[in-house]
Amino acid sequence: MYRKLLVLFLIAGSLGLVLFVKTFLFEKPKNTRLIDRLPTADFLGRANILELAKESSALLQFNKLSIRDFTTYEFLLGQAKQYGVDFESDSYIFVNENRNWGVLMPLSDSSKVKLGIQRISKYNDLEDSIVGGNKYYFIEKEKSFLHYGKDYLLLYQGTDFLKTLNHVVSAHFGDQLTVWKKFLNQKQFKNEHLVFYANWPELQKYDVEMAMFAHDSDSLSLQLKSYFKKRTPLHIALKSDGVGYKSDLNADHFIDIHLDINEFRKHTQDSVYVQLLKLSKKVGFPFERFLSAWNGDLVYQEGGREIQQQTYIETILDEDFNETEIEKIRYDTVIGFSVLSSFNENAPQFIGKLTQKGLLRRDNKGFRFLFSPLLNFKKTGPIYQYFSAATSPALFTTNLNQVIWKYKGTRYYFKIDNLTRYEVYGTLKIPIKSILKRNKFI
Repeated sequence: MYRKLLVLFLIAGSLGLVLFVKTFLFEKPKNTRLIDRLPTADFLGRANILELAKESSALLQFNKLSIRDFTTYEFLLGQAKQYGVDFESDSYIFVNENRNWGVLMPLSDSSKVKLGIQRISKYNDLEDSIVGGNKYYFIEKEKSFLHYGKDYLLLYQGTDFLKTLNHVVSAHFGDQLTVWKKFLNQKQFKNEHLVFYANWPELQKYDVEMAMFAHDSDSLSLQLKSYFKKRTPLHIALKSDGVGYKSDLNADHFIDIHLDINEFRKHTQDSVYVQLLKLSKKVGFPFERFLSAWNGDLVYQEGGREIQQQTYIETILDEDFNETEIEKIRYDTVIGFSVLSSFNENAPQFIGKLTQKGLLRRDNKGFRFLFSPLLNFKKTGPIYQYFSAATSPALFTTNLNQVIWKYKGTRYYFKIDNLTRYEVYGTLKIPIKSILKRNKFI
């Protein structure tokens, strides 16, 4: 009886061993996924082309762009099916600081890609080559490359194609890089159709654990929603009762900051503090003196025109050639300029340091910051104001933290939406019409 049981156990064990060997040693390799092929880069992106086309249609139609009929959902879906590209699934973007970039797209039918290559070759000097048994196509002058496999398409522009190609073709199932896992598992901007994740080493200087950006748009502008997360506390909060100016619609530059920095000034080893100190030393700005005196409100406004009355002495000669000095008045047109800041009892030491370094100087009956026009000065309690107009701009209570910056005719607008102990949420708004005009799209 025992012998029979022993034989049965031996047979069962042998069968189990055979199944184990068959399952784990002779198992058919799993197919490499698109996410396994993705190379690392300074900035990683995820995009759904068709959903992005839907989202951007209002902007393209409102501005009557000539390409609007070629970027509709229906047109792009038709083109994707014609050339075997899967636009309904996500594509992945990788961009480096040196401007090398690429895109990996999923394919629905790789046999149709040749039709697209033939079409490209009609309008470009398209060449082909083979390395390691992998064929690729390229336009030498533009440093543009194309390679495709059974279920993926690689587009690349830059100077490091062969290294990127090798990473893509040699990948196996489960080779997905940790940085891509971290990005694609994020809940932040999970439902957005174009998202970027910063893997840029420069951010480590500020102890930034994560930085992400997402696209949004309406008929008038593009919006870039941003999210930053630090490894260590920020030590900065938003003020609810800041003092500032109302934004002047004629201003080319407007910086409006209202922060509670009581904790920040105590943490001199904080990464942000250290980096700001380094930057300030490069331009000779007394950052530590400023921080010890500053109460968190800072407004800078430049743009428009102001008329300033200037008194000067002119020497004239009478009939006997005797010199006589006469005081005269002239009116000069200068750029509108105003600066506001709230200070504590340490303000005189900071102002004195600015004067010592030549960043602020007395001139005639007013003051000048470097190349600013002649400025009047007014102090109202803790509020210090320097302004080019005859009277100071009106003050009002605000909790906004925003920047308006005009560049090549376009007014870019950024605001801090929220601050938590470790996180910063912000939005960059880009009016699109002036950019389209400048580049002759409309």
